[in-house]
Amino acid sequence: MLSALKFNGARVIVTGAGSGIGQACCEVLAEMGAKLVLVGKTEAKLQQTGALLDALKAPYEIHTVDVSVEAQVIALQERLAASEEPIKALINNAGNNFVKPITELSTDKWNEIIAVNLNSIFYMCRAFIPMLEKAPGGGAIVNVASTFGVVGFPSMPVYCATKGAVLSISRQLALDYGTRGVRVNGLCPGATLSPRVRSYIENAAVDGSAIKRDIPLARLAECREIANAAAFLVSDAASYVHGTAMVVDGGYTIH
Repeated sequence: MLSALKFNGARVIVTGAGSGIGQACCEVLAEMGAKLVLVGKTEAKLQQTGALLDALKAPYEIHTVDVSVEAQVIALQERLAASEEPIKALINNAGNNFVKPITELSTDKWNEIIAVNLNSIFYMCRAFIPMLEKAPGGGAIVNVASTFGVVGFPSMPVYCATKGAVLSISRQLALDYGTRGVRVNGLCPGATLSPRVRSYIENAAVDGSAIKRDIPLARLAECREIANAAAFLVSDAASYVHGTAMVVDGGYTIH
């Protein structure tokens, strides 16, 4: 079991790697021996993650890319393919949210959130599945969704819609690519103390105390707790976990 959790220098792509769950995924995977491919649209944030990996003496490379833009994802794939170094796993973590009821939601904002939460997964999977198929021992994808793609949440119509779609495309890709050596799973974090969620609570956009009352563990998740699950799913220790949506929510959805 322990040996199956080791990546032995294999490359793993993490989008949204500059902060929150993505940054925590990079740290956990580095501890498991992966070579990280940090992808995000803000160079300064990626450098912060890089500094954390430097402290771990872990290998990594940085690519400043807006994964909601098709041409930038294609260019990223071309750069990574040029090295001929295999890609073992892909964690599609990049995402954004917007708290607004649908009657107050602009078309531009709707399309913006769909682009980063859903279109990016289309672009990244289309670009990198051919490389994942060639990974020694098979490749793996984790698409980060949310419990709010399962049960919904007030005033988050576009977020809930996109995260539900993330789970659906994960199941569909599992059907198409399992026989070709690529495992695909969704991951449904519950309320997590990422920088974005902390800002929502601090600015009273959401009621943190109310959220805690609905969680049987009576607290929000730390980013690393979600990252542990993501890292397990893309490791060989999860070799028979395929086409599922792993819920990591402190019990929120058992109500």
